[in-house]
Amino acid sequence: MRILRALGLGLFLIIIVLLMPAVFFELSKTIVVFLQSSQEAFTAAGILASYAGHLPPPVH
Repeated sequence: MRILRALGLGLFLIIIVLLMPAVFFELSKTIVVFLQSSQEAFTAAGILASYAGHLPPPVH
């Protein structure tokens, strides 16, 4: 059953590319921007976490 879903998704993508290239281009551009933003956010979080490891413990 999963192979039919995969074939259906592939067929859907081919139809979208052929019939609506502008929509497919904008969708792919949006996905790329989202993934690049996520990568930058995770990189920044990693940098902040490495700096947090060098902070002295809080004094109560």
